[in-house]
Amino acid sequence: MSGAPPGADGWDRIPDEPDGSIRATPTEPRKLRDKLRRSGFAYLQRHSASEAHFSGLMEQKLRRWEAAGYVALGEARAADLVAELTSEFRELGLLDDAGFAASRVASARRKGASRLKIALGLRAKGVDGELARAAIDDEGTDETVAALRFCRRRRIGPWRRGERPDRDGLNREIAILARQGFATQLGRAVVLLSLEEAEDKLGAI
Repeated sequence: MSGAPPGADGWDRIPDEPDGSIRATPTEPRKLRDKLRRSGFAYLQRHSASEAHFSGLMEQKLRRWEAAGYVALGEARAADLVAELTSEFRELGLLDDAGFAASRVASARRKGASRLKIALGLRAKGVDGELARAAIDDEGTDETVAALRFCRRRRIGPWRRGERPDRDGLNREIAILARQGFATQLGRAVVLLSLEEAEDKLGAI
């Protein structure tokens, strides 16, 4: 891209992450909306997102464009643009917090994530707490099953290599589970299971 400021016809060629070497006069509102819409749509083709997370990303993008001199927006106008886009994408079904939460919960449970870890992860993505709890409840995986899946992935507890460790070794495994959000009592019960017992529990799903 040349160092000359892009004209109206050059707006589509403005990168999503400008390098700061180009300065342009503020673009027309319609062209800005179209550019933001295309950028948001391209992101959602590659990634899933909650409404809050998507809105935050679009606000950051506008700030980057403004810092590089591509657009001139006040904070209120930027917020309005993002709100309009978020509402449009929600109506089109491109943003669906309930679906996003359900997908995240199912994926996390398959990997052996605890309720607490999943809830914290959804909160970080801007998902409402009640919606997150409902998604976890609806998915239905028992917490013991999730802990066993985690142990199998990490090769601890029933899937550890070698003989059962001493008390300190068992406590280290329990601590690993606790850091993942599993209750200490549950962690203790899980790491004491034999491999046969653990596989029976998972096989009964």
